[in-house]
Amino acid sequence: MNKLIPAVVLGLLAAPLSANESTSIWSDVHIDGVSVIDMVGHLPEEGGAATSMDASSEAPVYTPKRTRMLTGFEVERHNYKDYPRQTLLSQIYADGKTKITDTFAMRYLFKEIQAYAGQDDDKVGPREMHFEIAPRYERWISPNLNYAIEFAYENVSGGVDGVEKTYWLKPEIAMGYGNHFLFLDLETRYLEWEKAWGVESEPLYLYSLSDRLKVGGKVLYVDERTDFHWQEWAIKPLVQYRFDNGLYLELRYEKGRTQIHDGSGYDYDNYAVYSEIPLTEHFSFLIDAAYETGDERNGNQWTWGDRNGLFAKVGIISSF
Repeated sequence: MNKLIPAVVLGLLAAPLSANESTSIWSDVHIDGVSVIDMVGHLPEEGGAATSMDASSEAPVYTPKRTRMLTGFEVERHNYKDYPRQTLLSQIYADGKTKITDTFAMRYLFKEIQAYAGQDDDKVGPREMHFEIAPRYERWISPNLNYAIEFAYENVSGGVDGVEKTYWLKPEIAMGYGNHFLFLDLETRYLEWEKAWGVESEPLYLYSLSDRLKVGGKVLYVDERTDFHWQEWAIKPLVQYRFDNGLYLELRYEKGRTQIHDGSGYDYDNYAVYSEIPLTEHFSFLIDAAYETGDERNGNQWTWGDRNGLFAKVGIISSF
């Protein structure tokens, strides 16, 4: 199922650096809600390292947290000019990653999705169960260079289309140099139920103006060679900021285009805000919201007309 508001969740959980290296200016960088701490291995300055006292020394011993997991709810709603309103409500049981060894981690996702249609939000079909598991090999080349290779399996069941299985392989690399940060990835996937291949990439560049303020942007490209031949392109300038109390805020604008086999699609603008509010050392509150407008392009008798949409996600992030 193509997402109503496209999102890609990225992240690496690599070998931790020493306490001295944890003060990198990139410690608070986030990529789609996953901090660079979890991506490239720097220990976070707030909430990401437990401190204990070694019996033989007065110096603190830093123990990196190995699991970061989100539990919460997500809703996507789109109003169409020529079609009933469409809504997806998701209950997220676990969306996270666990570091198993210095070079091996496991990412996982388990959620349920219920579709609704019309102004009365009538249920459409049964609830879909989404299960995803992704073992990852991750390695440091230097304090400023990290790479990972992920193999993932996704199973979507319970829907009207039966069981949908997807497999993908995704190499990733993260590089920091001075005030510059660059993240690159390339996902190649096989959609078993469609007997089709697809690729997706969303590189990120950030420039650090200070330890708290970063600016930059992402570029998204998606190409799925199914019968519908889904394609998407987008540019996403963004600003990331960490407040004194530990609150993290990201503001993002997305300008993109979607297209299927007959040339129809949407030119869309998306205005998004993402924030993590620390509650305790081990828990934080997440809020992710967006408003989207979409102008139909090359419409025909089967398309749904111009649209606008809302997206929201709330939940608790556990780190331990």
